[in-house]
Amino acid sequence: MQISNREKKIIESLMKNPHSFLSIRYIAQGLGVSSRTVHRELKFVEDTLNKFNINLERVPHKGLKLSGTSNDFEALIDVLEQNNTLDLSVEERKVIIIYALIKSKDPVKLYTLANEVGISINKLNKELEAIEKELAHYRLSLVKKRGEGIMLNGSEADRRQYLADIMLDKLNSTSVYSVIEDHFVYQTLNDKHMSAFVDVNEIFNVERLLMDALIELPYVLTETAYLTLTLHIVLAIERIKNHERVSIDETMITALSVTPEFRIAEQLCNNLETVYNVTFDTEEKIFITMHLRGAKRKADESETNINLQEEVAALITAVNHYSPLSIDNNDTLFDGLMLHLVPALNRISGGIETFNPLTEMIKEDYPEIFNAVALSLQEVFPDLQFPEGEVAFIALHFGGAHKKEQQILVVCTSGIGTSRILSSKIEATFPEVNVSKMASVSELKHLDLSRYDYIVSTVALDTDYPYTVVNPLLPESDQALLSQYFSLAHTVTKDEKAMNTVGYNDFVSFVHEGDKLIHDIQFAVMEDEDFIAFAASKMQDKVNELEAFQEALSYRNHLQGFLLTDSTIAIPHIVHESIHTAAIILAHNKNGVELKNMDGVMSHAHYLVYMFLPEDTLLRPLISEMSLLVMEYVSSPEKLFNNEPFVIEYMKQAFLKQISRQIKTME
Repeated sequence: MQISNREKKIIESLMKNPHSFLSIRYIAQGLGVSSRTVHRELKFVEDTLNKFNINLERVPHKGLKLSGTSNDFEALIDVLEQNNTLDLSVEERKVIIIYALIKSKDPVKLYTLANEVGISINKLNKELEAIEKELAHYRLSLVKKRGEGIMLNGSEADRRQYLADIMLDKLNSTSVYSVIEDHFVYQTLNDKHMSAFVDVNEIFNVERLLMDALIELPYVLTETAYLTLTLHIVLAIERIKNHERVSIDETMITALSVTPEFRIAEQLCNNLETVYNVTFDTEEKIFITMHLRGAKRKADESETNINLQEEVAALITAVNHYSPLSIDNNDTLFDGLMLHLVPALNRISGGIETFNPLTEMIKEDYPEIFNAVALSLQEVFPDLQFPEGEVAFIALHFGGAHKKEQQILVVCTSGIGTSRILSSKIEATFPEVNVSKMASVSELKHLDLSRYDYIVSTVALDTDYPYTVVNPLLPESDQALLSQYFSLAHTVTKDEKAMNTVGYNDFVSFVHEGDKLIHDIQFAVMEDEDFIAFAASKMQDKVNELEAFQEALSYRNHLQGFLLTDSTIAIPHIVHESIHTAAIILAHNKNGVELKNMDGVMSHAHYLVYMFLPEDTLLRPLISEMSLLVMEYVSSPEKLFNNEPFVIEYMKQAFLKQISRQIKTME
């Protein structure tokens, strides 16, 4: 019998209070959903209960209660215990599917995989198609064998690389795969036990042995490189125990066996063999050597490489030649490239490919720099093949060095006369901006407005792009308005300055968290007026304690209203310890939600922008970008809420700018 997760929770809530009537609102609050949602589920709940001869009593002004015999309730409990339904996201299903395939030496039946993640075989096939695209980054593929099932095809080294990347990405996650009771785990759908990837204690033990061994290195690894290398070694131990070994080309063995890193890897493996009772053959030692040489390093002024210095200088010159953009050739860019390219060249020579989750975004948003970097790398390093992920990483360094003036479009009724006066005033007052185009209102429909950083107009415009209306003579009040307008999006805030001092480990966290935040932005329709219950329903998988989250949101609303004065937009927002994953939710309520505005006056909000952050996060500047965007649409919120692609694109651009700023000052 199929029982949905929410249906099951409603029944369990009623069974916990067998002798009491429960109000629908009480049940809704317990589940973190709206009363309307519970109402919708009751039909399905009744259908299920009827199969067990259990009656759902409904009494006006009192609520709901179950009635039936003890035998009927026992039968229902048995079925509920067998229905260990788990609502999984596509990402969570992917991890479970991939790990099942990596773990198995034989083909896995599609039926088994589909049952494991609780979806149909047709849906599984569609998700496998998407998984194959990601596997291609690691030179892995899926092979279907008629009558037998599906297998993962690829080398042991590439399997380990993929596993390590998954673990590094998800180690601190709190979804179905996470560190639970000192294990990196995933929860199956059909039984209650936890199956572990690795024991976290093993990670700590290996890390201690690794730290002792790396004292001999002439350079220092970044914190992330330490963790990555540790995970590779832990996986090597687990896979060797399972008789899965890597295969390394003889030429590579000969070349790397004379390096200082190999001697360190050899000593480390001797210690690991004693502790874990496993045998590391030469190829396994070379595998660790490759990852040691490819690990990212902290800045070390004593490390010099004359040839590489010349190549980096040639690379900067080539990128400036191929790119139509102006690249600022400074010490920060040069040193950053030196620091990045030493391990990057070792990775490429060793056939280690680092998956870059931002590759597609960088190709889309920095096409000139990405293409210029790709051409320049071919020119400067003709014997090496740089994967797109590495090209994208290097493009970010150049993106951070790209300096450009803010490009302004000035609009007036005719496009002449007043627009020229206004343009002269703007450029004289704000030397950091360039009025690159003056246009009339009628010309707007023929222009690509995305090419401009800002639009300044003397009249109201019919456009989804943000703009500011000013007097063509630009009095002091309008100068102050534009000053705030220009500086809000381009002046680094205190939070951003603080972030610019973080190390590589925090930078990686920011990239992953920011990427997830943007991809998870939700657009929704609110059916009732309980804005807190609505938030709870959307945040169930992003908070540790739903009740604490709701109380914090309610208390914050009590202190100061969320509704903007003289507006129909409200911005409910909190930073709280109960939140573990940041979220942005844009909701429209046709009937309106009665809320207190910032002046303490009750009014109706039809548009709500929820913004929630954990206490320990680097995403505050990115959330601030969302606030800036909302403020630009105070008078026409429907344009913003009805244009999801524009909001996502705006946040992607803001995200890339934040990344560029950090790269320039990253440790």
